Amino acid sequence: MKACIVFAHEGNSSFCHEILARVTQSLDKQNIEYNLRDLYKMPFQPVFQADDMRLVEQGTASADILEEQELITDSELLIMIYPVWWWSQPAILKGYIDRVFTHGFAFRYEEKGPVGLLTNKQAIVFTTTRASAKEMATSGMDAVVEKQIVDGTLQMLGYRVAYHNFAAVPDVEDGALISMLKQVEERMLHIRQPVGV
Repeated sequence: MKACIVFAHEGNSSFCHEILARVTQSLDKQNIEYNLRDLYKMPFQPVFQADDMRLVEQGTASADILEEQELITDSELLIMIYPVWWWSQPAILKGYIDRVFTHGFAFRYEEKGPVGLLTNKQAIVFTTTRASAKEMATSGMDAVVEKQIVDGTLQMLGYRVAYHNFAAVPDVEDGALISMLKQVEERMLHIRQPVGV
């Protein structure tokens, strides 16, 4: 098994960085090869431009995108880690999705709609929110956040997806944060078992 980690949090110190550390430690312990795509540190150029569209229409992509697509193709497991901002991904990750998971590579259109081309792969998504689980459930935003990355993106592309959000991260006590990180470790222990859709 190979894994590709797409990480989208600025700086060097955050709860997302703690999640990333647990994920990479688990992969190392399991002798699973992985590539870390730390989008801010690369730095990744996230804006889908006219040249990108022209290349997609020609069935190809720029060199930087072809490199990312090769990593995605070679990986049976995709792990995304990011904070939820404005009930969505940070712009740099949205741009990664726009530029990398292109028509002809990640999906194609058929008569009944889009068909995913990244099949026989699984994805695990770890997100963090400032809002509490109760606030998100009351507003319905918990379903919105999950649906757009799971149903609207990764499942559409063919992935089997496990999604985990850690809520109210800035406001919970250290003990709760430790419990959250244990949940990450537990999830990572089962990555060789296919996740459900």
